[in-house]
Order: sequence, then structure tokens, then C-alpha cells
Amino acid sequence: MRSVYIQKPLEFRLEVPLEAAIQGDIVPCAVTVKNHGSDPVALPQLSLRLALGVLKKVKAKAEDAFSVLERADLDRSNVLPAGGDLVSVWQFTLDRNAPVSDKNQTLFLLYGNGEECVSLGQIPLTVKMHPHVRAIFDTCETVFSLINKGESWKDGWTIVKYKAPDLRKFSLVEEILIAVRFVDDSLELVYTFKVKKIDATAHSLNFKKGKAEVSQTWTSQDYLFGGGFIRQEFIEKMLDEAFSVVATGF
Repeated sequence: MRSVYIQKPLEFRLEVPLEAAIQGDIVPCAVTVKNHGSDPVALPQLSLRLALGVLKKVKAKAEDAFSVLERADLDRSNVLPAGGDLVSVWQFTLDRNAPVSDKNQTLFLLYGNGEECVSLGQIPLTVKMHPHVRAIFDTCETVFSLINKGESWKDGWTIVKYKAPDLRKFSLVEEILIAVRFVDDSLELVYTFKVKKIDATAHSLNFKKGKAEVSQTWTSQDYLFGGGFIRQEFIEKMLDEAFSVVATGF
């Protein structure tokens, strides 16, 4: 990815050798500054930041569009001579619970000579799920036929909302939210089910809306083989165990 931002008389160019990143990835960055003016220019606020941007606010250029997650430690003592240029390199290491890109927000790289985020150049960084997390959600869809209705991220949790399939075992389930996060090398999962509860009286049989929740913790020894390969049978077993809480024999 490449991006150019002009702060006259300076031209900033950001280069990132990635088209997209995965949770836990290293993101190498190179910022080149060129002085197109006829006088030297100091760079006391040279900046490169990793920030979470709310897309609607970014489009509106709102002052609170970004939440800075990390700042690069760049040398701000340089004075760029007329016609001169300077290259600064840095790499950000994404957390394994880093925000995944969704329809409302994504990570951005901000760069330039300034302190306010709105005064900096910006380039969106698409972030995809960690492979171990992706394997869980892929299994939900391919093995259990859950219907993906949207992916999101909140407070360190990677979340997918599902519509229950038209199967007898899910006949009382309307919606399933599955949230996953790393805690050290373990995975925590929280399943939230929106369900229809039977309200029976002597004269009628009705359904009411309710909620059920299941939590699981998987250690790396449980869900991984050596070399980081997924134990697919274990994933299917644990998902089935969670779904059995709301499954029905109707």
C-alpha cells in the first residue's frame, strides 16, 4: 500500500508492503519526507500512528474520528534542507485481539508533521481474523450451517452474528452471537443465544423471547497440535457442546 500526503512545502509518502494484515501480524512502515520548498523545514511533530477509525466520523472529518493505539518513536530533531528528503522506518506489531475491519470501523495509519490526528495523512489498514479464530467461525458455517449475518469487533472480542439454520435442533433459536478473544495462548469464547421460550398454561401454548449464554475456555494444548495446526475434531466437539444447551428434539 502507498499513500501520499502534502503539507506544503513538505510531501509525505507512506509505504506499507501489505495489502491487508491479520491479527497478530507485523506491519512494516516507511515514511519518506521531501522538502519542496526553498528553505529548511524542522520536523518537531513528525508522526506515524496506528489508530482505530470510525468510518462515518472519518468521512465527516470529525475531530474524534480516531483513537490512537500506538505511536511510532520517530526522530523529531531533524531539519530538512531545501530539496532534501528523509526516510523513517518503523514496524507496528498488531495484538492478536486487534480490531478486525468491519462496516463501521477499521485501523488506520496516520502520518505527517502534526499532533492532531485530523491534520495528518491517513491510509486504512484492512485487518482480518487470526487463523485460529477464523477456523472457529468457518466451522460454524461449514459444519453447523450457521448463516453469517455480520462480523464485528468490540473491546478485544472478535464477534460474528449468526442466524440459526432451518434445522430441527435450532428450532427455538433466533440468533447466535459468538465472541472470541485470546487470553495468553488460550481462547475464550462466549456464545449468546436469542431463543424462543415455551410458556405453557392449561389453556394455551405460547413462545416468549429469552436469552441464554455459554462460556468456554480452550487451552492451546486442547485446540492445537504441535506446529500450530488446528484440532478440527476438538473445535467441532466444543461447538456442539455449546449448541446443545439450546438444541431441541422437536
